[in-house]
Amino acid sequence: MYLKEFIQKENTTPDTVRHYIYLNLLNPGRKGRNYWFTENETDIFEAIKEFQDLGFSLQEIKDIKKLHDESCSTEKQRTQNLKLITDKIAVISAKINKLKMQKKVLAEVKETLQKKSIIETRKK
Repeated sequence: MYLKEFIQKENTTPDTVRHYIYLNLLNPGRKGRNYWFTENETDIFEAIKEFQDLGFSLQEIKDIKKLHDESCSTEKQRTQNLKLITDKIAVISAKINKLKMQKKVLAEVKETLQKKSIIETRKK
């Protein structure tokens, strides 16, 4: 399928697709001067989106793809993917802890503001 069909199917933009091509995340063939996308590019694009939904950066996705292309189904790939996922879990855990702390502080501020509002209402 041509670029126009691909972006409609994947609900994306030409700029996004071209950026992924520039990063070598997608490598569509050519039909004349136009890009030609197969089901393989569709699968790769959807995998990229899934990794992004899990919080991976494009650079991390590029590293995963490179490892997949060079060492598919090897111990090296499994070990590096395990490390990457372990690191991502640690980052997410740190973000969760930070959000919990922010929520606690905001709840305390809210409580303080509500108490002041009650006191001011009673003074009137």
